[in-house]
Amino acid sequence: MVEIDVYWFYWASMCTYPLHLAEEGIPLSAAAGHLGIARIALESFGEEAARVFPNTAAKTTELLQCINEMIPQQPPIARDRPVTNYEATKLRNGASAMQTALKDEAKHNYVLCVENQRCLSAHSLIEKIENCFSPESWSVIENDAKKEFEEAGKCLAVERYTASGFHSFRGVECVIRQYLVELTGSLPKKRDWGYYIEILKQNSADVKLLAVLDNIRSLERNPLMHPEDWLDIDDAIGDFSLSQSAVARLVTDIKRKRALKSI
Repeated sequence: MVEIDVYWFYWASMCTYPLHLAEEGIPLSAAAGHLGIARIALESFGEEAARVFPNTAAKTTELLQCINEMIPQQPPIARDRPVTNYEATKLRNGASAMQTALKDEAKHNYVLCVENQRCLSAHSLIEKIENCFSPESWSVIENDAKKEFEEAGKCLAVERYTASGFHSFRGVECVIRQYLVELTGSLPKKRDWGYYIEILKQNSADVKLLAVLDNIRSLERNPLMHPEDWLDIDDAIGDFSLSQSAVARLVTDIKRKRALKSI
C-alpha cells in the first residue's frame, strides 16, 4: 500500500494550468510567477506517488527541466527577454503530456478511501492503534505484540476481517509469551495456547484472566486457524475487542506479579 496525498493532484493541476496557455512573445518576467508556482508544485511530486505513477513522474521531470531552463534557480535570469516559440510550445506540450500520462495511469490504479469500522475510527486503526489500548497497557506490551495489533488495525480498516482477527490473536499470544518469560525465565518449548494457559495456572495467574484466555482459545482463536472459517465485520470487531480485554487483563496480572516480586 502506498500513501498518496490526493489533494496534491488538484493543487498541481491548478498550478500548472497556466502552462497550457503559454504564449510566445510575452516578457519572461510576466510568465515567471506562473512558472515559479508550477515548479513548486511539480517538485513536491513525492517518491511514493512516483512509484504508482512512473510515467507521470517522468513527464513531471521533463516539464521541470523546461521551467528550470527558463528561470534558473540561481541568477542571473534574463527577465526582460520574450518567451520564445520553442519554449512556449515545450511548456504546452509538457503540461499536456503530464496530464495524458496521469489520465492513463490513473485508470489502472486503485484508490481506497477507508471508512470507520463501527465505532473504531479509520485514523486510529491505521495510524494510532495505541489509542485502542490504555496507555498503561501499551507501555507494558513489547514491540512484537504492538506490530501484530498495528497489522490487525490496518486489516480491519481495509475490511480484511479474517486477517484482522488472525493478527489480533497473534498479538494476544505475544503478550502471553511475554508474561510466561517473566514468570518462568524462558519460553515454553511447546507452542500451544492450552499449554500456555496450563503454565499460567501453575504459576497462580488470575483466574479471570485464565477464563478469558481459555474462552478465546476454544471459541475464537482455534476455529479461526481453519480455512473454512471466515470473519465478517462484526466478528472481526468482536475479536479485536476480545483482544483488547485480554491484553488489559494480562497487563494487570503482569504488574501484579512484578509488585509481588518487588516485595
